[in-house]
Amino acid sequence: MSISQYSIIVYIFFMASRIRGCFRRWQPPLLRGPEWFFNVRVQPGFYEGSGKKILHHYWIRIFIPFALDVPLAIIAAVSGQYQWLGWLVLASCVLVHLNHSYSVDRAERQAWRYALPEEEQPVATVVFSLTPRRLRDYSSRRFEWGLAVCSLFSIVLLVRYYAMAPERHSLQMVFWLPAYFLYVQLGFLLAKLVIVAWGGPVPQAQATEHMKVREETRKYYLKVCDWSRASAAAALLMWPILLSAAPENLNRVYGIWFAALMVVNVIAAVWVEIKRKQLVNIGLNAYPVKLPDFLHQSDIARWPVCYQPAAPMLVLRGARGYSLNMGNKLAHFAAAYLAGIIALLVLLQVGH
Repeated sequence: MSISQYSIIVYIFFMASRIRGCFRRWQPPLLRGPEWFFNVRVQPGFYEGSGKKILHHYWIRIFIPFALDVPLAIIAAVSGQYQWLGWLVLASCVLVHLNHSYSVDRAERQAWRYALPEEEQPVATVVFSLTPRRLRDYSSRRFEWGLAVCSLFSIVLLVRYYAMAPERHSLQMVFWLPAYFLYVQLGFLLAKLVIVAWGGPVPQAQATEHMKVREETRKYYLKVCDWSRASAAAALLMWPILLSAAPENLNRVYGIWFAALMVVNVIAAVWVEIKRKQLVNIGLNAYPVKLPDFLHQSDIARWPVCYQPAAPMLVLRGARGYSLNMGNKLAHFAAAYLAGIIALLVLLQVGH
């Protein structure tokens, strides 16, 4: 099989997963029953009146990413640039999650106009968890050592291959892809730092249930980050094996690697669906409430980005939606990381 055929298979698998995700996102507005819209307790008759329009608009927004990336996929296929399908998959993953976050936030804001009067007022008493959270408390020492050893061993193999290969190879050809995989690992490590730093108040009533929801959600996303880091480390280890394979065996070796990768992705997708359902069931036990706006986020946040060094959060919720706080140190790391990935892509084009 050619690289183009592999790219098409990956894109088809990704589209199947996205269609399943659309069905999953179709249900959340009504998960708590007809008296709820997401986490907003609405007035009787909401879904027969204005709520019907809000719900339909939410459903339509689910499909916006398809309208943007499907034409690009068709252009890539018609032009024969199938290798761009992989980058399109990565961009679509980001777009789908951003679109979903924006869509849910907008729908809830619209629904708050029709909330029960007693639900519009924030709770009077809240509590904070005083337990400090550290990254090492959510990390396995064996896992971290395994990733480090695997990555280091891969680099040693690549250096040996570059120094001893009979034919001459460019540094860009041998080391660009490993640099990308190492950078991916660094990115998910940065994501873990952000996730561990999540915090905020919870209502005094049902505080235990709310904290359990947050902690289980935190552990789920951290596990996803670790899975992704392990996948990047495995791909890094596979690269010197592919480079060293004899030309007549290259397709076979790559085919075995690709098949194993697809099996792992299917298993991961099943695990994600099971875990998501568990998180939904746990979340239904915590009664949604409106929390006080201690920092006056609706006044200081400016969508989509703002600069508020005094605010401790990376993301603020303003009057028009979520805003990325560029005054937060984690935002500085994220901006530096994005600049680095852009530099890597430019280096690829220059080397190519």
